[in-house]
Amino acid sequence: MAGRRRGAGPLWAMGGAALGFCLSGVAGQLVEPSTAPPKPKPPPLTKETVVFWDMRLWHVVGIFSLFVLCIIITLCCVFNCRVPRTRKEIEARYLQRKAAKMYTDKLETVPPLNELTEIPGEEKKKKKKDSVDTVAIKVEEDEKKEAKKKKGEK
Repeated sequence: MAGRRRGAGPLWAMGGAALGFCLSGVAGQLVEPSTAPPKPKPPPLTKETVVFWDMRLWHVVGIFSLFVLCIIITLCCVFNCRVPRTRKEIEARYLQRKAAKMYTDKLETVPPLNELTEIPGEEKKKKKKDSVDTVAIKVEEDEKKEAKKKKGEK
């Protein structure tokens, strides 16, 4: 007992058990050769391969690409994506919008046709409440009311 160290026995026993456990795990991973024929390779993927619901691969790709295209077009319309243009085109478009706005502003100041033309022998009638006023007439009336209020305040 002089050469034996104290407590070495249980340690060797635990190490041996751990080694046996690891070797049993490795042995389970070893592949045993079989005499069965090899598994056949799957057929190659072509455009005529049926993917699902009896649709070919090109059907699925086409439907998916149309769906993506519709989403892109919708997003571009919703967010009004600006196509890059030249400076000259941008300035021309600005002037065109400015001219169109001036035209619509002037057009609103023109009174309705029945006020422009006077029919001989017709008496001036008061405006009916049922008649439809143009925007210009309403604006003029509002401006007159505001002017009267300002005069009353002074």
